[in-house]
Amino acid sequence: MSEIAPSPAPSPGPATRQKLSVFEPLEERIKELTSSQAELLGRIQNLKQEVQKWRSNVEAQSKTLKTELLDTKEALGSEVQNLKSDIKEISSAVQEEKASSNASFRNLEESNDETEQARQTQD
Repeated sequence: MSEIAPSPAPSPGPATRQKLSVFEPLEERIKELTSSQAELLGRIQNLKQEVQKWRSNVEAQSKTLKTELLDTKEALGSEVQNLKSDIKEISSAVQEEKASSNASFRNLEESNDETEQARQTQD
């Protein structure tokens, strides 16, 4: 039996080479777009990280301010209670002084009346 040698593959003709050259700019454009896409994805990841850091900072500041606000509210409440207590004490002292002054005034009037009666009696 005789062996038949395989025929060599035909070399691409001018039409095939022309078709390949049409796809070369597309391949370059695809490479550019892929590179651009990778760059944009990197930027997006960086932006996401920045937003997460910002959010964490805002949350930490919010917690700190909330704690400070609650402490201030508590301190002001305590101060208000102290002021109310002081006002009650002052009010009580004023009432006592008023009662004492009224009593002294009555005693003075009675003393004046007695003195006036004594003078009238002596006359």
